[in-house]
Amino acid sequence: MKKIALLFITLLLAAPLWADDNLVTEQQMMDGLLDMLARFTSYMKADFQLCQEPNDVGEACGCFRSNNTMKSNEDGVRSNADLGMVCAFLSKYGRGKVTLPEGISWADVEQMARHSLVFAYSTHKANRLKKCADGRYWGSLSQRDHVWESSLWAMSVAYSALFQWDNLTAQQRNYIYQLLKAECNYELERQIPTGYKGDTKAEENGWEVDVLAAALGLFPEDPLAPRWFERMREFAINSYSHPSDAHNSSVVSSDYDQLRVSDIYRGQNLYDDYTLQNHNYFHTSYQNVVIQELGEAALALELMRNVTSAVKNDEHAPGNSSAGQHSLFPIPHSLFLNNCREVCDSVLYWLALSDGELAMPNGNDWSLFLYDQITSYSTMACLQHDADALMLERRAFEMIRHRQTTTPDGSWLLRSDIGARRMGVQAHRLMMTWLMHHVWPTGQLKASSWADFQKRYREARLLRCQNIVRASTADRFTCFSWSHGLKSYTGYIAPHQTTDFLPQRSNLIVPFKAHNTGNLLGWYEVEGRRINAVPVGEPRFQLDGDAWVVSGHLLENDSALDHHFAIWSTPGNVVIYIDEVRAREDVTILKEKGGLMAISEDELTGLERHYFFAPGFVNIDDAFSIVTSPAKQQLLDAPFNNNSVMTALLYGSYDDQPRHYKKGEVVDCRYVLYYSGVTAKQTARLASQFVPILSEDGFFGGSVVDVDGRRYTFTSNFDDRMPLVTSIMHR
Repeated sequence: MKKIALLFITLLLAAPLWADDNLVTEQQMMDGLLDMLARFTSYMKADFQLCQEPNDVGEACGCFRSNNTMKSNEDGVRSNADLGMVCAFLSKYGRGKVTLPEGISWADVEQMARHSLVFAYSTHKANRLKKCADGRYWGSLSQRDHVWESSLWAMSVAYSALFQWDNLTAQQRNYIYQLLKAECNYELERQIPTGYKGDTKAEENGWEVDVLAAALGLFPEDPLAPRWFERMREFAINSYSHPSDAHNSSVVSSDYDQLRVSDIYRGQNLYDDYTLQNHNYFHTSYQNVVIQELGEAALALELMRNVTSAVKNDEHAPGNSSAGQHSLFPIPHSLFLNNCREVCDSVLYWLALSDGELAMPNGNDWSLFLYDQITSYSTMACLQHDADALMLERRAFEMIRHRQTTTPDGSWLLRSDIGARRMGVQAHRLMMTWLMHHVWPTGQLKASSWADFQKRYREARLLRCQNIVRASTADRFTCFSWSHGLKSYTGYIAPHQTTDFLPQRSNLIVPFKAHNTGNLLGWYEVEGRRINAVPVGEPRFQLDGDAWVVSGHLLENDSALDHHFAIWSTPGNVVIYIDEVRAREDVTILKEKGGLMAISEDELTGLERHYFFAPGFVNIDDAFSIVTSPAKQQLLDAPFNNNSVMTALLYGSYDDQPRHYKKGEVVDCRYVLYYSGVTAKQTARLASQFVPILSEDGFFGGSVVDVDGRRYTFTSNFDDRMPLVTSIMHR
C-alpha cells in the first residue's frame, strides 16, 4: 500500500497512434486485421489438441481447449466453434496475404479448422457421432430438447463450414445440414421472447436471426426454407424491438411480400429511450452487440448465396442450390437494421469516447477495454454508410491492435476473464469486421472527424430510463449513474484526446464500482457495519447546455451513515463534488475512502504512472488531478486485476485514523475537484484558489477556479427538514 508522500513514478510513453486527419485507410485496416489474426494463430495452435479417438465414422477430430474443454456447455462448444471458424477464415482468405508466425504452417491452420469442425458437427444432437467430454451432446432439436444459446454456436459452425465448403465431402455437408436444420426447426416451434427490464431478449433474438440466415444461405431449397425466412424476419424485428414498432407501417421486405413491421412486432426489448439492460443493469457492451448480430445475419446471406450445397443422404435434403434460388429470400438491410440507427443516435454515440471506446457508467462484468463494439461500428459503416461509425471503428481498431502487442502469443489481452472463450469471441469480431468491408466496401465514405463528432454530442443528456447523465466538453467526458436493478451510484471521467492519441490518456480512469458505489463517491469502513449503500428516494438531475448536476441521498454502512451529495460537471474543465455525511447512530469510522478514482496501471496503458502528491491534491501524468481539502490525505492502493485491467484505487479524501461520532453529528463535509489535462504545477495554482463556503443556514460548497480562469460557485443544502436547493453560478 502506498501511503501519502511526494512520489514520482516514470510514465512509459508510447508513440502516438493517430491524429484526427490520419486514420488508416480501409485497405490498411483490412491488411492489419489479417495480420492480427495471423499473429493470433500462435495462441490457437498452443490451445488446440487432437482427440484420442475419431468419431463414429472414423473421422479424425480435435478441439480447442477452454475452461471446459470438449464439454457440451457454452464454454466448451462456443470456444471451439469460434476458434475453428477463425482458422477456416484464415485458410480461405489469408493465404498469400499474410505471413504466419514462425513454427506455424498453413497446413497447421487447415488442420485445426477441419478437425475442430468435425468435432463440432459430430457432437451435435442431430448427428450424434461423438459424445462430448461430459458424456452429452450439444444443440437444440425441438421445444422439448433445446439448449440456451446453441444457435449462436451453430452459426459459427456454419461459417466455418462455408469457408471450407469446397473441401467438404457430400456426407460432411449433410452433417452441417442436419445440424442447421435441427436448430432452425426448433426456432419454428418456440415463442419469440420479449422483455426489457433487467434481462433484455434483444441479444438472444439477434443470435437466432444469425442461425436462420446461415441455414437460408446454405440451404435455400429446403421445404421449410420459406418458414425459416419468415421466422428470421420476426426475430430480426424483435431484436431491437421498441414500442414505436407497434405502429410502424414500414414494409419489411417489399420484394417478398407486403408485411409491415407492426404486423410482426411481439413486444419491446428496448426501454422507451432506446436503452437496454442485461445482467440486470445497463452497460454498452450489451447495448451495442445486437447491431453486430444483425449485421452478421445479412453477411451470412450475402456470402452464402453462391454456395452449392450438394447435400445428400437425407430424404428431405435440398438438391444443389444456386444463386438464383436466393431471389426468393432478399436481403433488405432495413430488416437487419431495425432501430439500429435510433440506438446509435439516441444512446451509443452519446457514450462514445475519443479512442473508439464506449463509456461504461456502471462498469462491466467482463474484461474491460476490449473495444468489442468494433463490428457494430462496421455494420453501421458498411450497411448504413455511417461516417461517425467509420471514424469510431478505425479508432477502436487501433486500440485492439495496440493491445495485441502487449501479449507474447498473439492473444487479445492478458488475464482473460473467461479464458479461451473470450479469445474466440474477440477474434470472431475482428474476422467479421474484415468480411463486412470485403463484401460492402466503404471506399467512397469519408469518416467524420472526432472534433466535429464531439461537438455534435457534447450537450448534457439524461438517459432517463437508466438514470444516467452524461456530457462531453472539449477536455473530457463525464457521466454518473443512479442504477436500478443491480443498484450502484457511480461516475466516470475520461479525458479527451484532441490531437495525437496516447493510450495512456484515453484509458487513464477505469470504470469501477464496488459496494454499490465506486468512482467519485467511494465509501467508508465503519466498525461492525458492512460497506453498502441504499438510496433514499430518487436523484435530482439538472441539465444546462453541456453541463449537468446530480444530487442524491444514500444510507450507507447498514444505514449507520446519512450521505447527501451533489456533483456538478461544469461547462468547462472541472468536475465539482460536495457532500455531507452524518451519523445516524453512535459509530466508529475506521477508514474514509472518498473521492475515489480507479486508475489503470496496465500493459495497455502503461505499467507505471507519474503520481505527484502534495497537500490537498494529487496529479497523475500531468493529465488528471484530484483536489481536496489540505486537511485530508490521499491514498493510492496497490494495483489489482480488475476485469483483466490492472487497476489502482486512488482515494482523494482519505483518513485511516479511527473517529467516533454520536448520533446526529456531522462526520464530514467534503469537497473534491477533478481537473482533466492539467499539470501538477497548474493544479497547485488551482487548488490554492478554492474558497470553501459553509453558511449558517445550512449551505455548503465552494468557489472554484477553472483552467481557463472562469470561477464557479457551487453550493447545496443537505438538510432533510427543508427542500433541497442547489445554487450554481459561473462567470
